Amino acid sequence: MDVQNALNTPQLRVKIVTLVHITFIAVALQSYWLPSSYLFYNQIYILSLFWAIQCNESIDAVHLACLINAMSFIFDLIGIIAYFPDKGGIFSVVFAMINLALRPFTLLVLHRELIDRGGSLTLIAQRSGDSQANYEDIDRPHQSFSPNV
Repeated sequence: MDVQNALNTPQLRVKIVTLVHITFIAVALQSYWLPSSYLFYNQIYILSLFWAIQCNESIDAVHLACLINAMSFIFDLIGIIAYFPDKGGIFSVVFAMINLALRPFTLLVLHRELIDRGGSLTLIAQRSGDSQANYEDIDRPHQSFSPNV
């Protein structure tokens, strides 16, 4: 099987990203040194990846996963620096650092998935057809006034 064709199949990219992050997060959490917030935001990230897998045409699911992944990079960096263990737990530290190093690459993979679904990576999700100029109020009847003289 060709790797390039395999990565272009629907949903496989998101599934690989989910599997990789679940594996590294689970091993990183095997030690005592990480704060509970590490588990919290990574659970939210994994749930957003599951949502992106379940709703295979949703732009919002992948967009949210991209934003959470970008914020998780910053949170991981702060957590590793602030809570680095003095002794013990080095195996957990290595996997937390690998997970941190993989986040920019998985962000690129998720960005590619987002583009394939028709979205763009902005801070605010944009949809086509949400313009107020196209809005027609159906609650109020149209008044057509034709004077009869």
